[in-house]
Amino acid sequence: MSDNYITICTIEEVENPIDLGQKILQWLQSNEIIEQEPSDCILSTKTKGYKPGKNHTSAIGYDEDLLRLKVCGVEVKTEREVFNVGAFTPMTKLECPNCRANRFEGITPQDFFTDNCTKEQLNLFHTVFPEFDKWTNNEKATLVCPHCSNESNLSDYGTDHSIAFSNLGFTFWNWPDLNEEFLMDLKSVIGTEIVRMNDHL
Repeated sequence: MSDNYITICTIEEVENPIDLGQKILQWLQSNEIIEQEPSDCILSTKTKGYKPGKNHTSAIGYDEDLLRLKVCGVEVKTEREVFNVGAFTPMTKLECPNCRANRFEGITPQDFFTDNCTKEQLNLFHTVFPEFDKWTNNEKATLVCPHCSNESNLSDYGTDHSIAFSNLGFTFWNWPDLNEEFLMDLKSVIGTEIVRMNDHL
């Protein structure tokens, strides 16, 4: 059985991500959506997560026996990261801030997974990943547009929200999908636009 996860993150970096992350954590705990004490309930060897609290059903809208799962909790991330939906969903949009052309125009997920991409098309993907690492490490990260040949900062490219350049995120390991009311409340507490990414390992 694979592990599912839902990541909620801001669509761009926020100021004081640690303080804001703590504020959201306390909000989740005060509403008993998650437990107060951290525990080994997520897929991480570096940090602990927070198991569902007794009012976790308010976030998903129905009763679900989540506590039967060994991996089931909320992970808080407050460091710079290229949040993405994972290896099972290829990027479909990186829009150049200069000419507005999509780097991956005409390349479908089916093409990507069935080896229908040309060497040149695959290179459009492969050249992005080192820049992701640079951005995460606070180094200069840029891309040259294959359409207009202009070089731009990676984070200036438009996306379809299958990726986000952020420093604040919350991963819900093995939770069912979160309801819209909860997401709206969470967005209000965070105070900025958010994006939801669902995927599995």
